Amino acid sequence: MKLAVVSAALVLLLAHPASSKPGEVVRVEHRDPSAMPSRGPLNALVTIELYFTPGQSSRSGAYRNLERLQENHPSRIRLVYRIVKSGGQTRTPYAALQAHAEGKFFELMDALNAARPSLDNKDLIELGKKVGMDPDRLANVMVHPPAAYDDVLDANELRRKQRVHNQGQLPTALFNGRMPRQPVTSLSMNDLEQEYRTAKDLAEELLDRGADRGSLSEALDELTEPPADIIIPPGATDEDLGEEVGEPALATPPLDLRGLPSYGPVEAATTIVVLCSPTSSNCVAAMKTARNVRDWYPNQVRVVWAPYFDLTREDAAELSLLADAALCAEKIGITLEDQDATFNNPASPGWRWVEAVLGENMRRRVPPDKIVDHMAERLRVDKRTFATCRAQVAGTSIAWIEAARRAGVRVTPSTVVGGRIYGPITDHNTLQLLVEAELAPGILGEAAPTWTRSEPVH
Repeated sequence: MKLAVVSAALVLLLAHPASSKPGEVVRVEHRDPSAMPSRGPLNALVTIELYFTPGQSSRSGAYRNLERLQENHPSRIRLVYRIVKSGGQTRTPYAALQAHAEGKFFELMDALNAARPSLDNKDLIELGKKVGMDPDRLANVMVHPPAAYDDVLDANELRRKQRVHNQGQLPTALFNGRMPRQPVTSLSMNDLEQEYRTAKDLAEELLDRGADRGSLSEALDELTEPPADIIIPPGATDEDLGEEVGEPALATPPLDLRGLPSYGPVEAATTIVVLCSPTSSNCVAAMKTARNVRDWYPNQVRVVWAPYFDLTREDAAELSLLADAALCAEKIGITLEDQDATFNNPASPGWRWVEAVLGENMRRRVPPDKIVDHMAERLRVDKRTFATCRAQVAGTSIAWIEAARRAGVRVTPSTVVGGRIYGPITDHNTLQLLVEAELAPGILGEAAPTWTRSEPVH
């Protein structure tokens, strides 16, 4: 439905050329950029998605080699150009989508690739005019990009983050939804031919098993493979509470997450739990990593913050006051009226409280009651209701930490994925692999390494 609305909006956008005169007949292209520029048939056995940012010298050797590969197999390969933003290139992606809408995508890509560096708006409009684009529409798109174009770019970037584990390098490519064995920039034509044959064999196997040729891409996307062994890089910790952590253990009994601050839908299929002190600088990276990976799977993943620290440390009582305050913020809500308080924000009130506390400069020692008062004022918490709640929940965080300790948590910060306890995970790629293993269907769960299989978290 959303795609249909986007398409309709784009048709309306393109149906009125600014430069037409009364009574003049003007031919207007009606191309849907959400379908993406492409070469080759829609029902090709192999779909190659090329992720790149249009600009000077953007048509690299890897870009051209993929085009050559498609030319070598014109009926079996569909090459899709997925445009993404990168670096300082914020105008050219919109210009490229507009060029596609006007049927001038490939002409503009050639012109952009050969252009001098640092094109300003005037230069870019002139470049578009030379390849046959409407200069008025191009100027308007660059200054006021249509929401539909942002939807296209956001969807491309989201798919890239979900499918491409090494986010840093562009251009990159997927073969039938899968990464090649090496970065596409290092693949020779012989290597690309091998990647094509592997992707084609997989597609033919699916067809033999009854997949529909018209929906082959969707079937390939749903096909999962057992994950390889996942190596967890060690993150910075505040305290190790007990014996050295070995292989990730299953939290037993499962952690009780009711009433804890969270980010994402409660009904999500997979939950990431970050356990840490409410003032730990080491917690920031683990929280940020979990939040970013959740954003790559917005409907499937939820992140929960939980208090955890050494209850024998001198300031344990102070930390428990701060942790209890976060639980109250979650319970009674906050009334902060800024961009973080929008209706569609997936962050719960307690999550926003925790992030605000972690964002404060804690290098100088501040009494916990002053931190709580400052946050309550800043986030506009009802003071009377807040004070009542804090009295009622006093000691709740300490009890939760004791239960987590009995369940097997030994390190702070800790990250829990699918019920299994790890040290702090701050590497996006590692956490994404663990999440993907959890999201895989049942057959994959049976084939996955023992320590990546999950049991429910309550």
